[in-house]
Amino acid sequence: MIRARFLLLAALAGSLAACTERLPPGGVAALDGVYEGDAARSTGPVYNCPAAYKLRIRVAAGEARGEILDSERQDAVVDRFFAFIEADGRVTTSFRGGSETFGVSGSFGSTTFTALANGRVCSMSAFARKKQ
Repeated sequence: MIRARFLLLAALAGSLAACTERLPPGGVAALDGVYEGDAARSTGPVYNCPAAYKLRIRVAAGEARGEILDSERQDAVVDRFFAFIEADGRVTTSFRGGSETFGVSGSFGSTTFTALANGRVCSMSAFARKKQ
């Protein structure tokens, strides 16, 4: 069961990476702006894993500063995260949600951010779009 879950997550990560946009001309510097979207539970028990969060990320000078927001509590901030953006648009960071600490692997494209967040029991997938 654990091996099957790992293989499923690995397959999802591979397919997510395959459909990620390329960086815009100008590279990481061209990513500056605000990205908003959602993170939703992919796996894990309903009673123990958060169902969904809103996501807001501010990108400037190769740094991503994000907020995880609880839409059921008037967008209260659940946690904040920080990450340096790699030259190819990838980021690695973590955040705490519910009783889980999630390790996040994501990437920026020209107008989007996609990520997988894996905790001890739960996993979430995220998508955000750059505000114009």
